[in-house]
Amino acid sequence: MNVLARFKRGELRLNRIEAFSDGVFAIIVTLLVLELKVPELHHADSARELASQLIALFPKFLSWLISFVIVCKFWLNHHHVLGLARHADYAMVWINAIFLMFQSFIPFPTALMGEYAVNPLAVSLFGVVMAFNTILFMALHRYILRNLLKPELIGQEDPHIIRKAFIGVFSYLIGAAAAWGSVHAGFVMYMITPWFFIVPPAYTPKTTPSTPASSL
Repeated sequence: MNVLARFKRGELRLNRIEAFSDGVFAIIVTLLVLELKVPELHHADSARELASQLIALFPKFLSWLISFVIVCKFWLNHHHVLGLARHADYAMVWINAIFLMFQSFIPFPTALMGEYAVNPLAVSLFGVVMAFNTILFMALHRYILRNLLKPELIGQEDPHIIRKAFIGVFSYLIGAAAAWGSVHAGFVMYMITPWFFIVPPAYTPKTTPSTPASSL
């Protein structure tokens, strides 16, 4: 039997995949905040020193905030996409697993960007990682639409939804490129990009012929 054909087998329950995915997302958002550590002071009673240390933490706080919003956006759209499937097969499970693997990598570029906020490579790497995560999510979405879509949802999804999702990929890459000219421009692009898909796309209900009222 063709090895690739074996991945189309299986009718796995979605609830276990959702539970596993939710657990991974929960761990990711927890890891993100661990970079926000209480600063150490030479003089514990010095308000000026504490204020200076808190200001120095601002890039880490901003990196955490951006990543938190992005991960939550991914989680919400992931919930939407899994809801489109009638069941899971082995291919979907592994595409989802690869997507989650790179989601779990997000805390690293987040910490790197927060620690070296004026380094264009650190800020640029963040955008590249987010663009790649978006492509993996698009692959999961596309696979479900083509192979596992619930019959009652056929025709309700935007036929151009995958193409529109490239907006996010290009925006992250623009931010990554802009960081080499200005790290501030990179941060701004990363703050703007999640808002393109901050909520999942709406369904387009099928039109059904109206039933004439019965005469009495």
